[in-house]
Amino acid sequence: MSVQDWLQVVAAVYRSGAEAWAGGGLTIRRVPGGRNNALYHVVSGEEQYACKLCVVDERHRAEREYGALRLLQEAAVDLAPDPVLLDTSTSILPFPVVVYRWLLGVPLEPPLMPGQLAALLQSVQRMHAIRWDVSLAHTLPDAVFHWFDFRPYLAELRGFLSEYGGWLVEHDPDGQALEHRLARLVARCADALTSSGASPDRDSFPLCLCRVDHNLANTVWEGSGPLRWVDWEYAGWGDPALDLADLRWHVALEGLSQAQHTWLRKAYRRPEDDAGFDQRLAAWDQLLAARWPFLLLRTLWSAYDGLDRVRLTHPDTDPEQARAHFVRTLERAETYML
Repeated sequence: MSVQDWLQVVAAVYRSGAEAWAGGGLTIRRVPGGRNNALYHVVSGEEQYACKLCVVDERHRAEREYGALRLLQEAAVDLAPDPVLLDTSTSILPFPVVVYRWLLGVPLEPPLMPGQLAALLQSVQRMHAIRWDVSLAHTLPDAVFHWFDFRPYLAELRGFLSEYGGWLVEHDPDGQALEHRLARLVARCADALTSSGASPDRDSFPLCLCRVDHNLANTVWEGSGPLRWVDWEYAGWGDPALDLADLRWHVALEGLSQAQHTWLRKAYRRPEDDAGFDQRLAAWDQLLAARWPFLLLRTLWSAYDGLDRVRLTHPDTDPEQARAHFVRTLERAETYML
């Protein structure tokens, strides 16, 4: 059965809300997880595919992911599944669709063994070895969240504080104190970025391929060979220092030990032609440490007030666990910044 044929079946499964369907040599199973997409594992005869429906927004997620997969395939860098199809017409399914080969393996989970930690670092180094040049400029846009100017990052933090701080004061017994602590983080981050001698301007360093989102749930590990990644919908050209900072502050990696985080940071090979790398890295550390508590606060807000935006998979969030995670992340940021 061709991909175009079984896409019709996936569309019917999606409309029905079924978790699985089988018949005529075709098996379709919805994969749990994800928020901004709906992912299906499709087995057609001897072939296995991932079929991903993406929300429509300014990030152009399906196009971005397909472009990253094509780029990696053409560069012969084994970090991702092979792309099969991009369909943005919404004529078959109601959302843009990207189809790629299904990867065999399991995601990494902390605590990581030494070989897994080394494979994680190697995968990031191999991404960052892909440099922007004129011939590749059309392949991908700039990476999501790579804005090459400190001002929009500070504006985002202040926007988070304005949008969610008042809600926290009204709905949490310790809300006023928590809101004050968040405001201190924003002020500290603003001081650090405005006084930094680092330049985030895109002409100040060599751009490279950046993932942006280093959630370990999106890794695929077979026990040997390279570590591969799925979910490239944030990827694009950006600052490798910001991408490296994400390895330290992403909540999916908080289960790594301090020694492992230190090793990742020290073992990363800095670009020889990027003299300002470590200065920018220090600035991005301040920003991401301050930003993650707000991302967890947004999750807590959603547990009470509903989804913050259109999502194709509704997360099952426990409010008490979400609050505890938010407070832990806030404490982690304060320990580092204050």
